[in-house]
Amino acid sequence: MSVALALYCFSCRLEGVQALPVTVARRATSSCDDLSNCRTSSHIIWSCLATIFSCTWFAIHPNIPAPYESSLEVGLRRFGVFVMALIAPELVIMWAMKQWIASRRLAKKYHAKEWTQTHGFFAIMGGFMLVSGDKALHTLLPEELDELHTKGKIVFPRITEREILDKSKGDMISKAFVILQTSWFVLQCIARGVERLAITELELVTLAFAVLNLATYAFWWHKPQNVRRPFAVRLFNESPDQAVKGEEVPGMFNRAIDSIVHAWGGHYMDKMFLPLSPFGSMIVGGNFKRGATKVPSFFAGDTNENDDDMWPAALASATIATIFGALHCIAWSFQYPSHEIAILWRTCSLLITCLPFTLVFCAKLTAILDNLIGEHNIDGIVYGIVCIPFFAAMAVLIVSPFIYVAARVTLLVEAFLLLKTHHPDVFQVIQWTNFIPHV
Repeated sequence: MSVALALYCFSCRLEGVQALPVTVARRATSSCDDLSNCRTSSHIIWSCLATIFSCTWFAIHPNIPAPYESSLEVGLRRFGVFVMALIAPELVIMWAMKQWIASRRLAKKYHAKEWTQTHGFFAIMGGFMLVSGDKALHTLLPEELDELHTKGKIVFPRITEREILDKSKGDMISKAFVILQTSWFVLQCIARGVERLAITELELVTLAFAVLNLATYAFWWHKPQNVRRPFAVRLFNESPDQAVKGEEVPGMFNRAIDSIVHAWGGHYMDKMFLPLSPFGSMIVGGNFKRGATKVPSFFAGDTNENDDDMWPAALASATIATIFGALHCIAWSFQYPSHEIAILWRTCSLLITCLPFTLVFCAKLTAILDNLIGEHNIDGIVYGIVCIPFFAAMAVLIVSPFIYVAARVTLLVEAFLLLKTHHPDVFQVIQWTNFIPHV
């Protein structure tokens, strides 16, 4: 509530800048008398696009692909994650947070073997591959590493943090540069609010992405980025012919075709949720099948099996997602070309602000009620009473994802369309000298 109140106060400061008589159009090509102190529409657009691209494409730290996957498959999968990050960036936060939790647990568990959190991230993302001769057999998670080491089939891998980071395509300097760029954008938005200069809806959308980007990098700071090859763990005294080769995971295109065929021939609910299945995979994380040659794209360890980790991560992600939505509410008092467009922006902003906690609450409620019905064999009137909130929560869980995605897409489209109707003060630049104490 305090966050929403603070953002509302900030929007009220901007209200005095953007409030125009209803009969006056927002459309303006320029309002600056001094061209040296003006910015153009193209400058606003490219600044926002560059920041959004940095907050999505460069912020993603994917898991390691399978050895047989082509560069095209890897690139297309990353582009798909990029599109998902544009629509639901808070799910990337949840993915990063679950990996951060699991990596910390692994670092503590294998502290005697000098593992750090970077080792934990590297193991979760499929960094260890069992190899016999020249053949890559399958990916090893820490549990199987322990098992094979105990049986004397392998030497527990000794790889330093520096060697792992050497595989990363992103170092501390490149990450710091992206954070600096997004922080600079956030600072400009705050400065425009202090100086009572108007900002566009597109800049508010970008501001929300920038804030989430800072959280994403905080969780993934120690995770190697864009690693293409795992660390080879070799078998002892076993020839390639004797070793059992791991199960090859179908390629991206085959998996997509299989999903479509399965949904089309299955229940109507499968068909309805097919477009949202990638988002569901990001939430669940996917289960690793022992013997596979890669971990799932959104694999985050075994946090989904531990309520002590799952629900705190869900609540923290919902909090960040609520802040993300609340930032869109700053434009509540902005002047819009029509009352209908204003209602559309406000409604979509409220939806993406309120739905994250609603989904977490309904998911927890259905889990509790499901356990209650299963463990106590409830029947009769009590069963009917319990089923009412259960099915109501299930209905919310089914409908809300479609509403949320529609609201996110609407806000993105509307932010670009509203660029045609600028407030004159949008083109004025910040006078940074006003923030320097002087006589």
